[in-house]
Amino acid sequence: MARSIKSVLLGLLVCAALPAGITSAEQPRHIATVALIEKPWAIALDITGYSVRIDGVTPDGRRYLFATDASTSMTLSVTMETVNGQATTQGCLTHLRQVATTLAGHSSGNVVEYAVGRLPVIEYSNTNNLDQFHLLACTGKENVYTDVHLSKLHFKSGEESQLRSVLASLDIVPAMAAGSLDHFRAGSAPYLQGRYAESISHYEEALALEQSVPTLDNSLWRLLVHNLGVAYRMTGDLPRAMHIFQYGLSQDPFNPLFHYNLARIHAGMNDRDQTMQSLHAAFRNRPATGIDSLPDPRQDAFFRRFMLDPSFRTLAEHLMQPAI
Repeated sequence: MARSIKSVLLGLLVCAALPAGITSAEQPRHIATVALIEKPWAIALDITGYSVRIDGVTPDGRRYLFATDASTSMTLSVTMETVNGQATTQGCLTHLRQVATTLAGHSSGNVVEYAVGRLPVIEYSNTNNLDQFHLLACTGKENVYTDVHLSKLHFKSGEESQLRSVLASLDIVPAMAAGSLDHFRAGSAPYLQGRYAESISHYEEALALEQSVPTLDNSLWRLLVHNLGVAYRMTGDLPRAMHIFQYGLSQDPFNPLFHYNLARIHAGMNDRDQTMQSLHAAFRNRPATGIDSLPDPRQDAFFRRFMLDPSFRTLAEHLMQPAI
């Protein structure tokens, strides 16, 4: 069960593929904005001609966007990362030079360092890799570094201006208000790393937004409630965890995972009767397969304290009998 949920969260965070962009010769201007949820500003880039393929948060909390322009064999990635202390131009230069040092052994051409506007930039090419040309740039604001990587396959001299024009368009603009999906992604990054206390504020904000103006589909809403309840349980706040799952059941009364997690919470409170009642409800509503399939309560450490109780063990054995 946990492995399936983790797979869904990883897909949500870093594989949020979006529809391909317009491919006609005359395309409207496409300004992409990339922001960290806790910041009131965003990085804006003119990516006209590119189609966004990934737009989300990596499991370690970095903001990531990846886009391609199939007609020109160009790719673009933008990564935003917070650091301790102030992000500086010198810090960008140090980072880029470290990258250049790593690349020097793999690059057929010279690594060149210059600036586009105020952006420090390095460029290099790989003729042993389909004549691929790369531009790497970096900018810093507050405690955030933003890396921009542009590359082109089958590169020919003079085409670098197309890549540099994207860098030249970079601007810092006010960020749009974060929605429930943004907060869900922001909470899921620390959740995946077991930093449950850090996930709670974002998950709570996402749930509050959903209660006001629902935008998540049913599967994501269920995952939001599940993860928020688990986060409270893992941080030892069993009453709040119970409240979250009871709220979930008020909206989705047949959800087996909500019932099963309530059983775990009741077990943590040493309430055998409520544990048995919730377990029975969970298995009564379980599907045969899928993300909501349930673990074997006989092997679940949460119920170990009750396994010597004849009534509980009889129930657990009965629940694991195959349906007829």
